[in-house]
Amino acid sequence: VDTEVVLPDSETNPTEENEENAPEAMDQIQSTIISTFTILEQVDHDSSSFTQGLSYSNDGKVIFETTGLYSNSKVRRINPDTFDVELSVDMDDKFFGEGSTIYTDADGNERLMEITWNEQTGFIYDTGTLEKLQEFKYTTGRGDQGWGITYNPSEQEFIVSDGSKFLYFWDRDTLAEKRTVTVTRFDGRYQNQLNELEFMDGLVCCNIWHSDDIICVDPVTGTSVREYDMSSLWPADQRGDRENVLNGIALGKDHVLLTGKLWDRMYKVVFPDWTTLF
Repeated sequence: VDTEVVLPDSETNPTEENEENAPEAMDQIQSTIISTFTILEQVDHDSSSFTQGLSYSNDGKVIFETTGLYSNSKVRRINPDTFDVELSVDMDDKFFGEGSTIYTDADGNERLMEITWNEQTGFIYDTGTLEKLQEFKYTTGRGDQGWGITYNPSEQEFIVSDGSKFLYFWDRDTLAEKRTVTVTRFDGRYQNQLNELEFMDGLVCCNIWHSDDIICVDPVTGTSVREYDMSSLWPADQRGDRENVLNGIALGKDHVLLTGKLWDRMYKVVFPDWTTLF
């Protein structure tokens, strides 16, 4: 699927604060939501996976997926060539798995971090074996829930959502909260229900629960600077249950991998207007 490209509005004037604090984000600002994207490939996905987190390994040779629901949450390694599940580990029944992210720790080891919905508990896994290496506690602002998580390597910080309008920034090594930002859309309204996250080209890209929009926000100000309407990717009226929402963003070497909760498919897509992404 490839449709006419809509380019961002070059006349948009960022605020003085944004220009000073986040020049990379402001260099790529849009002013209207874009519905243009190109599907490179549709691939298989386990339709029993209630997808909560999706990431590529640093070398792109493995896809990591974490899934939710009590008594059915899993941590998985997926082959990016065949999309077969290579390894799947069940979580304890008392945990509802949520978002996850790949990162490199202070010793140079690639690790997978996962958070949980209501248990205020996170886990760090060995990426090769999915062995649980560490368990930790955390808090957020909305009943201490965990929804999505991603990682900014340049700042060595995790970025976390809890279904509210806030993003929380944690230090990589101490997991202490460093700051929060409030997320706003192009029209200035607050955006809550922030779900799965992916850090892409200096921006925090967010799924929104029960929405087919993906918004990419400036991590300094929380202002949305890129917005994509993905409703034509796999239309909601073809997915069955209304809870089968778009949820799962993973940045590959030359594409963005997208999927959803209980979807039987994933899509490799590119955004023609986003020329600096790869």
